[in-house]
Amino acid sequence: MQLASSRIAVSLCYHSHVASLTGDRKSRKTDSVMLRIIMTLKETNWSTLFTRIGLHFLFWVLIVAYFVWGFGVNVNPRISLLNALGYLPGHMIMVYTLLYFLIPRFLLQRKIGYFFVGLVILVLLCAVYANLGQLVVNANPNLAGVSISVGRNVMPFIHVGGIAASVKLLKYWYVQRKQTIEAEQQRTVAELKLLKAQLHPHFLFNTLNNLYSHTLGLSPRSPEIVLKLSALLRFMIYESNVPRIPLSKEVELLRNYIALEQLRYGDRLDISVSVTGEVENYQIAPLLLLPFLENAFKHGTSRQIDQCWISLSISLEGGVMNFKLLNSIDPGGNGSNGSGGIGLENVNRRLRLLYKRNYQLEATRLEEVFVVRLDLPLEKLEEQYVDKLQLT
Repeated sequence: MQLASSRIAVSLCYHSHVASLTGDRKSRKTDSVMLRIIMTLKETNWSTLFTRIGLHFLFWVLIVAYFVWGFGVNVNPRISLLNALGYLPGHMIMVYTLLYFLIPRFLLQRKIGYFFVGLVILVLLCAVYANLGQLVVNANPNLAGVSISVGRNVMPFIHVGGIAASVKLLKYWYVQRKQTIEAEQQRTVAELKLLKAQLHPHFLFNTLNNLYSHTLGLSPRSPEIVLKLSALLRFMIYESNVPRIPLSKEVELLRNYIALEQLRYGDRLDISVSVTGEVENYQIAPLLLLPFLENAFKHGTSRQIDQCWISLSISLEGGVMNFKLLNSIDPGGNGSNGSGGIGLENVNRRLRLLYKRNYQLEATRLEEVFVVRLDLPLEKLEEQYVDKLQLT
């Protein structure tokens, strides 16, 4: 008896344990479903959802009103409304099958044949529905005897489907166009950052060569060069990471660079700088003019043994900047400023990206002089760039 009781107790415990595990599994499954529902509700953009529902509701109200008027609201408003409402489910079948199945599944995937086959089947189904619907709501004997050959049975569905498909395709085109523009903008920004990243070490390399030539001779001007170089680098690293800077700051950068180079050349370099116009009231892309000046020194004056010279002129007339840079070159040399390294390649590319075709750039090599002309329309200085940069 005790053995039988023990077996019964074990059996009851086992079944109780199994029932408990089964209940736990069901409970966990229910909790998981509830958790997914809660997460879905939290992630739902209710404002967008209600706006979308409202637009669909407005669309169908307008469609019903249109067909009430089309069926002859002045003749028999009740029959017109009944016919419009009778067509409504068929219109919904047509529209939502087009919008959420045929167009995204076939038309946008360039499966044109499948799309037209599906469209023909859909139109036939809607035509059959129209016949059945009119027989059901037929309260007027004049509506009897409708057949699939009657055009008015099919045309309303094609009409409404065409309107809905046009809206869908227009929206698709707009989204695609917006994405294309955003992708182009991102690509342009990335390319500009890359060009700027290449320009910084290029400038640093040239200036360090300058410093190296002075330190070889233990020149007392080496500390002054380091000080001016640090000011230039501070501008390039910390203060040029904006879309535009005041033109006056770009001019100040050019003057500091010229002062740095004059320490290197001394009396062997004759340089003249002329700046006219309201340069403080206009803005320009940062570091846009510096590569031209670098190029003049690196590929012009640095290759001359005798006296060399540079003439820089910047003027503003009617919002257009006229930049003109002339530098002496070795008449017997075979080098050319026009293809002088990565600096000019970058500035040409930056001009195309930033100003499109709205500029004129000319580089001319004569027998003893190299001339660069840039005519560039500039925008008025915006408030966010006023007094934001200080170059010391």
